[in-house]
Amino acid sequence: MMNLMMNDVKELFNLINNSQNICIAGHKAPDGDCIGSVMALYEFLKLQNKKLTVCIDGKIPFNYKKLVDEEVILKEYNNQKFDLLFILDCSDAERLGKFKDVFANATKTVCIDHHKTNQSFADINIIIPSMSSTGELLYDILKTSGQRLTKEAATYIYIAIVTDTGKFSYSNTTSDTHRKTAELIDLGVDVADIDNTVYNSKPSNVVKAFIDCISSIELHYDNKFGIASITKNILENNEVDMGDIDGVVEFIREIKEVEVSCVLKEYEEKNTKVSLRSKNNIDVSNISVRFGGGGHAKAAGFEIHDTVENTKKVLIEIFKEYLGE
Repeated sequence: MMNLMMNDVKELFNLINNSQNICIAGHKAPDGDCIGSVMALYEFLKLQNKKLTVCIDGKIPFNYKKLVDEEVILKEYNNQKFDLLFILDCSDAERLGKFKDVFANATKTVCIDHHKTNQSFADINIIIPSMSSTGELLYDILKTSGQRLTKEAATYIYIAIVTDTGKFSYSNTTSDTHRKTAELIDLGVDVADIDNTVYNSKPSNVVKAFIDCISSIELHYDNKFGIASITKNILENNEVDMGDIDGVVEFIREIKEVEVSCVLKEYEEKNTKVSLRSKNNIDVSNISVRFGGGGHAKAAGFEIHDTVENTKKVLIEIFKEYLGE
């Protein structure tokens, strides 16, 4: 780790030692990296005899439910005060959703993240965009404590890494990522069990919803831009939650000609979340930032306060300048 970072890491552990009431928060609509990082830090701090609160806005998707004790997650925020707040995998306080006010009610704040669009908004910001995942960065930080990680904490970090690297297939996967993963396996992580839980446990109604989504795929600009929608209609017809339908944007990216894949998620009639993935040279985080979002060169997202249909028109028009004739 860089020297500058070590000062921050040292200060982070000082804050932990001097804090009793600690909150750990992740971004709304949580994914594997968010859930894995938050719960890994929770497991680590549990051994320090601190009063811990976990804040994640949104339902835990079905494939992580078995791995997370949802009893520890705060249901509603009533202006509780905290000595120390950790914000993980989150590029700004707004992304905390219904828990965003916790930021103003914490004496000290620490952000650990790997999104290059992070605004360094906390008191201590440990942000390394070259890291595969927030989980991998958190592992580096926790290792400096000299304390051996429990199997539970190691498992959560493994989940964070494996999901945010697309099972070690994205370009954010480094040789260091693999070395750290080997250490996690040495700590007792059951790779096959996690693979079955996270990837091989889709209920049939989730599969049907997934099929409905991919049947809506449209291809534009010589099939270089693929776009699909997850509507409230699809969710209701199949009795699933938005967070349960995963992998549509990656599925579109698997199409040979596709350069950019896009999925529109309808949360309300005029609230659409946009997920973007890029295969080669287009930096989708630049587009995301235009709309107040964030992310990485090859994976980014943002929200638009408009209908799915209008949002689709906007996106098709935007990518004309990148992929059109």
